[in-house]
Amino acid sequence: MTASASTHGALDGALALVVELGLPLLSGVGEGLRDAGAEVVTSRDPRWAGSREDVDAALAAALGPDRAPALVVLSLLGDETTALRLLSDLDLQAWRAGAADPIRIAMRVLAALGARMKPAGRGTILFLAPSLSLVGGSGMVALSTALEGQRGLMKSIARQWGATGVTVNWAAAAPRALSPHFDAADLAAKGDAVPIALGRRPDARTEIAALAAWLASPSGRGVTGATLMVDGGEWMVP
Repeated sequence: MTASASTHGALDGALALVVELGLPLLSGVGEGLRDAGAEVVTSRDPRWAGSREDVDAALAAALGPDRAPALVVLSLLGDETTALRLLSDLDLQAWRAGAADPIRIAMRVLAALGARMKPAGRGTILFLAPSLSLVGGSGMVALSTALEGQRGLMKSIARQWGATGVTVNWAAAAPRALSPHFDAADLAAKGDAVPIALGRRPDARTEIAALAAWLASPSGRGVTGATLMVDGGEWMVP
């Protein structure tokens, strides 16, 4: 399966960085960006979760000492965050690891990316996350908290960086479209007759990657600080 005619070649050799920590959520996204013509570098380096110096080292290992990506797709959710556990079963250390640390990690990753992308005067950063954080679910309080913290950070950074030419957005996709990990989750359900407006969940390679490619294109440069629902219409939330 390849990209549609509207996105094929849209990135024209642009450098795209795909960063994934913990639970694999970005399967198919890198392939879709290649379909769109990007030079794609994928990194699962555990140093992305470390200190700012560690993050800089992970970025240098992925892209070299000074290359600035035109597009970055991020999923920064460690195993402690995505573990399906009741709040009553979490001690303070587990709560910090699952709910607070991902926000600090996102801050350090964005700072390292900004140091390269802002001087270049252009670039697009897209967080990809399960849409469940907008509605919650049993055993997912830490995950929902971490995601909403990262989403709030995204909106703040988008406002601060917009004038530099760097845009930052959030794509919330159907959990089960991103990973079978959520097959066993007690996800919130709606009682209406149309649980998914499109009748299906989105395809990561042909649809989610195409959204990222569009945001990085001249046509998408006016969008920043947005939460874009690509969950097939499961939830009508901002």
